[in-house]
Amino acid sequence: MPPLTPIGFNYSRGVRITAFVVILVCQLFIIQLLLTADSYSGYYQSEQQKSGKQEAVENPPLSEKPEKTEEPAQTGPKPNNPAVPKNEIVWSVPSAGKKVALTFDDGPSKKYTLKYLEVLREKQVKATFFLVGRNVQKSPVLTALIAGEGHEIANHTYDHYIKKMSDAVIKDQISRTSRLLKEWTQQEIKYVRPPGGNNSIKMKSVAAELQMQVVMWNVDPQDWKEGTTPAQIIASVKKQLTPGAIIVLHEGKPQTLKALPALIDELRQDGWEFVTISELLGIS
Repeated sequence: MPPLTPIGFNYSRGVRITAFVVILVCQLFIIQLLLTADSYSGYYQSEQQKSGKQEAVENPPLSEKPEKTEEPAQTGPKPNNPAVPKNEIVWSVPSAGKKVALTFDDGPSKKYTLKYLEVLREKQVKATFFLVGRNVQKSPVLTALIAGEGHEIANHTYDHYIKKMSDAVIKDQISRTSRLLKEWTQQEIKYVRPPGGNNSIKMKSVAAELQMQVVMWNVDPQDWKEGTTPAQIIASVKKQLTPGAIIVLHEGKPQTLKALPALIDELRQDGWEFVTISELLGIS
């Protein structure tokens, strides 16, 4: 029995209408997809342009990148060259003008060092102390105190005797003392002075090997002599004084201690400035 067909309904026509509706719906769906894609594409392109502009600012093409600027040159003070080259013996520094270095040999002295330091502290003078190793061994606290007061520490050998000694023995005399001095003062020991000024030429080569410099003097009032008075010490210093002078005095001498305050005052009145050896050489 054939299927029943509603009255007035044309089957072929219904099929065509249904197909038309399906096609129309599909077209509308495709159009919607195209519009959405176009909108997204425009947004994407806009964002890409923004991103591209930002990237172009932050990362310009290699050919357009600014040249790397060099760091500014250091404008701070340059280290001064020493007035006397390190491989030469220092006797004085004439280019220093009205500066003078007070130096004290043979300490530390248990009896006098504290009194010397008191005078220098009151007069606000910094000096250079050439210390003897065996005395440092006996009085390490005094050695540390000298450095603690702001004075410069230097080497005067261990036994205060180098006559007729070989280079090897002289080297040991200096090295032992420098080790002690550095241990108790925390200073770099840069200068050495031969006892009595003996063998200064021979010591020069040994000092150079140890990266040190020999420092002598050009003003010697011979304050160590028995019977020398404070007035004689002062007069002798003033008579010998020249620009950039190095004065040699000695610890352990009561006449030197008595002369020291007046000597400082009189030289200051004459326009002299007291400095350490390093300051005199222009390297401190």
